[in-house]
Amino acid sequence: MSEEISKLAIEQQKAEKAEEEKSGKKRDIIKNIAIIFLSVMLILTFFSNTIMNYSLPQVSTELVTSGTIKTQLRKQGVLEAVDPYNLEVKETRTIKSVHVKEGDTVKAGDVIYELEGEESSELDSARAALKTAETTYQKGIISSGLGADQLISIQAGAEVNLAEAQKTIAEYDRQIKDYLTEIEQHDANIKLLTLEKDRLDSKIDNSAALNEASKAKEYATAAYDAEAPALQDIITKYQKSEVHSPEQTEAYNKAVARLGELEKAKRDAAQRVTDATYAPSVNQDVAQKIKDLTAQIANETAAKELTETAKTDTAARKKEYVDNISNKIDATENYAKLIAAQEKVEKLEKEALGSSITSPVDGVILTVAKRAGEKTDPNSPVAVIRLEGKGYRCSISVDTKEAKTVKVGDLVTFEDYGMDDVKINLVAINPDKSDPQNRRTLVFDLYGENLEVGQTISIAVGNASSNYSLTVPKTALYNDKKGDFILVLDEKSAPFGKRYIAKRVEVKVLSKDETRAAIEAEIEQWGTYVISNSTKPIKAGSQVRLANDTGSN
Repeated sequence: MSEEISKLAIEQQKAEKAEEEKSGKKRDIIKNIAIIFLSVMLILTFFSNTIMNYSLPQVSTELVTSGTIKTQLRKQGVLEAVDPYNLEVKETRTIKSVHVKEGDTVKAGDVIYELEGEESSELDSARAALKTAETTYQKGIISSGLGADQLISIQAGAEVNLAEAQKTIAEYDRQIKDYLTEIEQHDANIKLLTLEKDRLDSKIDNSAALNEASKAKEYATAAYDAEAPALQDIITKYQKSEVHSPEQTEAYNKAVARLGELEKAKRDAAQRVTDATYAPSVNQDVAQKIKDLTAQIANETAAKELTETAKTDTAARKKEYVDNISNKIDATENYAKLIAAQEKVEKLEKEALGSSITSPVDGVILTVAKRAGEKTDPNSPVAVIRLEGKGYRCSISVDTKEAKTVKVGDLVTFEDYGMDDVKINLVAINPDKSDPQNRRTLVFDLYGENLEVGQTISIAVGNASSNYSLTVPKTALYNDKKGDFILVLDEKSAPFGKRYIAKRVEVKVLSKDETRAAIEAEIEQWGTYVISNSTKPIKAGSQVRLANDTGSN
């Protein structure tokens, strides 16, 4: 029994030992797995920044420093001839042949074009115009009836004295106006006399007292209408004036008295009509008065006719005078046109080109405008010649900001090869005609060999230097809708090293030269690094790595 128990105990110990060995192996496996996992995580964590850095943009940086900026304006322009000679002709002629080409050197008198043999169309037209002017002048003389002495005066250059003519015409008008006033006065007198006669006729005819009173009223009214306006005018002028002569005062008093009499006569006549309505007047014998009135009416009528005749005669004399003056003016104008036409023909005949067009100056042919078979045009040059001894000119348009960086007399250098012997000077800075508010034109004069009209040159002008507290490479400048800016290097600490971030800083560009720019910005003057180049495009806030960074932390 005890042996069985001992045997069982031994087997149980063996089983427990085997179980312990099995559990130990599991623990070892788990431990090894944990160690491997932790090792991998440690490696990944330690090298993560280095791995990431290899994918970041690589940048070059420079310190922001103080320095000197030398301002030079670099531009290109095209050469032009200085004061080129435009060869023009006044005739329209056909080109027979061309004797030069662009670039040829010519002397004064050298043939440029040979011409066909016909006369110019301008000379033909001038001769036709002269014939028309002669006909017009002759017809005008015949139709006007001007005398020989007047024609001699016109041909001698005498002109119509308009001031004297206007004075004479005004005098005729004054006389005609006076005659019209006299005629109106005769009409008024005849009307008054006729009314008075009619009134008395009614008595002779033993008409009713009412008819007599009505006639008297008409007479009083007519008398008032005839005299009242003139009397009222005297009174009004006297009342408006502050100073009066004794004569004016006397005339005023008489006018007031007479106007009162006329007004009273009108009232009395109106009253007589009223009275006659109820108590007709008794007719009286007034035959003698009627006879006198008839004679007065005849006299007034005769006087009126004489005045009308005088007015008609004066108007006729005025018309004759005006016609004579007009004829003189027309004849003078036509004679002047005739003389001008004669002078034009003589001038064209004298300036006729003949068989060729020659150069009037020494120089180089810049433009040949015509070919054989074409016609010359008086409105445009047939050739353009650069005068011998003249230099060249170059005009370059710049904005006003650029223009302020240079001044007349500044050093100008060429950026082209082979220009060592050419002299160039900045001679003027003018408003640009295309945009005078915002642009300027730099004018340069050039002298030297191997220059040609139309040649493009590259120049640098200006040599001003200024010291600035903040300068950066030009490659560090960026620009967008918000304006100019730079990217500075912002350093941040990390668990296993440092990180570099591109930080945007707004700037104001003060000046530039070939390599650097002066700026104004809210940054430290010392110790600030600016990103000058990058292997990839970068934005503000982007993480970058330095060009000399090996990739480890």
